[in-house]
Amino acid sequence: MTDQARIDTQVGYRWPPVVTAEEKEMRCALPFCVNLKSRQKPGPPDARHRHHCQWSYVVALGIFGAHCLLAANNSVTGSVVDDSGHSIAGARVLISYAPSIKPPAAAPPVITGPLAAMVTADNNGAFLASGLAPGQYIACAETTGPGYLDPCHWAAAAPGFSVNAGTTTSGVKIVMAKGAVLRVHIDDPQKLLKAAAGPVDLDFEIHVVTAKGFHYSAPIQSSTAVGRDHAITIPFDIPLNLRVLSAHLAVNDQSGNPMQPAGMTVNLPGGSTPPVIGLTIAGRKQ
Repeated sequence: MTDQARIDTQVGYRWPPVVTAEEKEMRCALPFCVNLKSRQKPGPPDARHRHHCQWSYVVALGIFGAHCLLAANNSVTGSVVDDSGHSIAGARVLISYAPSIKPPAAAPPVITGPLAAMVTADNNGAFLASGLAPGQYIACAETTGPGYLDPCHWAAAAPGFSVNAGTTTSGVKIVMAKGAVLRVHIDDPQKLLKAAAGPVDLDFEIHVVTAKGFHYSAPIQSSTAVGRDHAITIPFDIPLNLRVLSAHLAVNDQSGNPMQPAGMTVNLPGGSTPPVIGLTIAGRKQ
């Protein structure tokens, strides 16, 4: 699974959905012609609409060409640190457009627009994202391993900044608070789990759910023939709901009782080392 596919699966706070690579390329792909009047797919115009498409091409050439030229010289620099001010090396930084409409829910999580850029911080936590069009943006970050909280998921606010034509915006600081690593072991004595191609198995997922109903998937960390280990970083001292999402497999909790659809409550005290939660696949659902 690619990094982008993993992010699309795990990140549920973007509004509207993430812009695909093909859509981003189309912004700078010329020439093109869209037959607006007949609502047909892009392609060569017929005689009735040739003049309209030629004019559309000229307008688009100016608009999209200017957009690409402006974006080429704009950038943002910043750093990723923890809540003690220490640098976080190798963090993945996600730069998203600020939403153009009022978000449907209050933060957290922070609601962003489509993804504009994704870069990796260096060993000192510093990052550079270039080729940004002038506008308003929001910066988020995640780490490849557990232990830190993405501010766009769990903080009340994430750093926002402006990009102006022909300039570099500097000093953007992304603070990732330390969190509790919740680990879940799935025992599969009957070997009913299918082999997962990546960190997320859509046929069998472990989620934590906030009081507002936002779901976050706990990625697969490792697998064997008879089980899996999942992990996700969550805030200390905040009650959350742990749920198993599977249409076909029945799961028992640590006491051997059937796991209910409503899940189980987890609340990890600050500074504590969370115990591993053990769940067992009891069989197929009837």
